[in-house]
Amino acid sequence: MPGEYPLISTCHLRRPRFRPYLWLGLIWALAGTEARADLVLTNYTASHPLKVMASGDSITDDSSINGAWRSYLQPLLQTNGYTYTNLGRWISSTTPTFTLTRHEGMDGAVIASPGLSPAHGYVAASNYTLLTLADALTNVTPDLFLIDMGVNDMGRGRNPYFVATNDMAALLDMIFATNPAANIIVGKPTSISYASILSPPYSTYGTNMPIYGAALQSLVNARRAQGQNVFVADLFSAVASPSMMKSDGTHPNTTGLSAMANEWLFRIAAITVRTDRVITPFIAGGSNWKYSDQGLDLGTNWVQPQYDDSGWAQGPARLGYNTPGVVTTVSFGTNSANKYITTYFRRAFVAPRNVLYTNLTLRLNRVDGAVVWLNGREILRTNLPSGPISYLTHATTSLLGDPLCTYYPANVPIANLPPGTNVVAVELHKFSPALASLSFDLELFGAGEFPPRLAASRNGADFSVRWPATNNAGFILLSGTNLSQSAAWLPLGGPYVLNGGLYSYREPLIQSQPASFYRLQYVGVPAIGPRLGSVLESNALALSWPDNFAGFNLETCTGLPPAGAWQTVAGSYPLSNGWFGLSVPTTTGPQQFFRLRKPLP
Repeated sequence: MPGEYPLISTCHLRRPRFRPYLWLGLIWALAGTEARADLVLTNYTASHPLKVMASGDSITDDSSINGAWRSYLQPLLQTNGYTYTNLGRWISSTTPTFTLTRHEGMDGAVIASPGLSPAHGYVAASNYTLLTLADALTNVTPDLFLIDMGVNDMGRGRNPYFVATNDMAALLDMIFATNPAANIIVGKPTSISYASILSPPYSTYGTNMPIYGAALQSLVNARRAQGQNVFVADLFSAVASPSMMKSDGTHPNTTGLSAMANEWLFRIAAITVRTDRVITPFIAGGSNWKYSDQGLDLGTNWVQPQYDDSGWAQGPARLGYNTPGVVTTVSFGTNSANKYITTYFRRAFVAPRNVLYTNLTLRLNRVDGAVVWLNGREILRTNLPSGPISYLTHATTSLLGDPLCTYYPANVPIANLPPGTNVVAVELHKFSPALASLSFDLELFGAGEFPPRLAASRNGADFSVRWPATNNAGFILLSGTNLSQSAAWLPLGGPYVLNGGLYSYREPLIQSQPASFYRLQYVGVPAIGPRLGSVLESNALALSWPDNFAGFNLETCTGLPPAGAWQTVAGSYPLSNGWFGLSVPTTTGPQQFFRLRKPLP
C-alpha cells in the first residue's frame, strides 16, 4: 500500500494559477542537495583534473611490486568517471593500464622521527612522513591524499595510541596547514599478524595493528566533528591475511593489492558528489551506539523504531571486551565461564528526502554472530542458524585472530528506505559463553540516485506533469493538497503516457478546487502484475485494481492481437477505498478485451 513506500521528495508542483514556471523554479531552488565534502566530480575535467597524491611506505612504493595498489586503482577510477592526475616525486614503470605513475611511497617509512631505513635519497633517520611529505608539498597542492602508513610503526613496536593521536594527528595538521581544502583518506593499515620480516619479526606486535586502527578511527571521527575533510579506508579488513599476502606476511600479493584498490575506490566514491549516483555514509565506524548488556531476553519489540531505549547505556564503537581495539567495554555478567550469549545494540540515522536508495552496504564487525534489523525488519544474518532464534541461540562458529577485528562487507538491496529517521538494531551472539572475546561495530552506507525531475505545463484546459522515462519506470505519481502532511498524499492511477522519452500525466485544471501538489515516489516494477476485477452493471462494466499498482494503464482492444491493437483507455482513473476503478459503457458492437499494462521505456 502507499504508506509502505518511502516518500521521495523530488519536486512539488502546484496546479498553476499564476506564473507556474516561476513557482516551479522556486521549488527547485529550495530542493538543492548539501555537499558532504569538496570532492565534486563535475569540478574536474581533462583541462582541470583531480590531483591525487598517494603516500605511504613500501606497500605504496615499488619495493615489492611495481605500481603496488596504485596500478590497480587507476583503471578503477577512470572507468568510474574520475578524470585525474597524480602528484609525487617518484615514478613507477608504466604499463598499458598504468600510466599515472607518480607517488610518494617511501620504502621503510614511519610517520614521525626518527626514520629507520634510507629511501629515495633520504638517509635512514630522515625517512619519516612528517618530513618527506612536507618536502613533497613545497610546490604542489593535491586535492586528494591517500595515506597508507603505520605498518613499520607497528612492526617496530611503537605505541599504537601515541602513533595515532600524536604522530598521525601531526601529519594531518601539517597537510591542512599547507592545503586547508584538501580531502584526506587515511588507511587502517594491513595486518602484520603473519609478518616475518626483521628480528624480532613484525608479527611480535600483531595485536597492536587493530589497536592502532581503532585509535585512528577515533582520531578521524574527532577531526570530522571539527569540520575537517578526513576519512578512513579499512585496508586491514579489505586484505585478508595471510591469503592475500606474499610469503613475507607483510606485503600484499596481487590479489591483496587489487582488494586495496577497490577499498580506496569505495571510500573515494563515498566522499564524491556527483550527478548520476549517490553514496551516503549513514553510520561511520566508531560511532556511538546504545546497548543492552544485561543478559536479558528482550523478545522482539526491541528492534522496532519506537522502542524506548532511553535507559540503555551508550558508548563509541568498537564495543565489546577482551578484543584488541575495543573502545567501550560492555558487561558479560559476573561469571567469566558463563558469559551472556546475546548483547543488543541500537542506533538511529537520517536519510535525506531527495535520494532514491536502492542498496545498503554494511561493514560489520561481529564476534561471533549477528542479526541486523532495519526499522524492525531483518536485513542481514551472519554466522547464526536459520529459522527462529532466541537470546540463548549460539553463533555457528567462533572467531579468533584477525577476524576479531575485521569488518565484513554485505550488500543489501533496499526499495523502501524512508526519508527521515531510521533505526538499525543489531543482536550479537557468542559462539560459547566460555570464550573470552566480544566485539561489535557497524558502518552503513546507502547507494542510490537522484529521482527524476518533474516538469509542469498547461495544455488548454488541462494541467500536465512529465518526467524522463529512462530507468524510471518504477516511479508513481502522488498528489495531495497539504504540503505539511505529505505522508497522506495518494497515488494517481493514470494513465501515464509514454512518448518521446517522457512519462506524462494529464488532468483537467479546475480553478475552484484547492491547490494540488505532486511528487514522484519509487515503488519498483512488480514481478507479478495486478488482477483486474470486473463487475457487470446495467449499462457499464466496472473495472478495478489495487492502489499499489498505480502507474498501470487500462488498455482495450476488440480483437486479440494480431487481429487487433491495444489502445489505452482514457482517464484519469479515480481512487476509492484503496482501489482504482473505471466504468466502461457496454455497447452492442464488437466484443471488448481489457488488460492492465505498465508502460516501460
